[in-house]
Amino acid sequence: MFGGRWNEAGDPVIYFSEHLSLCMLEIMVHVDFGKVPNDYSFVEVEIPDVAVKTIRSLDFIAPQWTSGNAVSQLQRFGSNWLKGRESLGLRVPSAVLKMENNVLVNPLHRDFKKLKNIAIGPMDFDPRLLRASKK
Repeated sequence: MFGGRWNEAGDPVIYFSEHLSLCMLEIMVHVDFGKVPNDYSFVEVEIPDVAVKTIRSLDFIAPQWTSGNAVSQLQRFGSNWLKGRESLGLRVPSAVLKMENNVLVNPLHRDFKKLKNIAIGPMDFDPRLLRASKK
């Protein structure tokens, strides 16, 4: 229904982070944290490194890739990657914390069923985070 930083509307993709703490930061910048449902949960999956393409530089994006002006270029890049189905995953830097990575997963890739669920569980948010979001 909606596009993301790395996909145009209508192109399915699953956004993962390499660390659960980065997932939490990504939630905090995109959602009013006071409105996060109490039953929010996480899924940890194993994705073989050979199935993930890594973007090492975003120098090809002008202007600065984290700016709002670059979103359409990033969406086009990501959607082209999704449609090309060259890899199951795409490792990209997080705009929230540039030294860490998110991993996009293409649910239409032939190897999607090879993802291995490691853990599923509730997100145990510290109540102080909810309090901080109300200030």
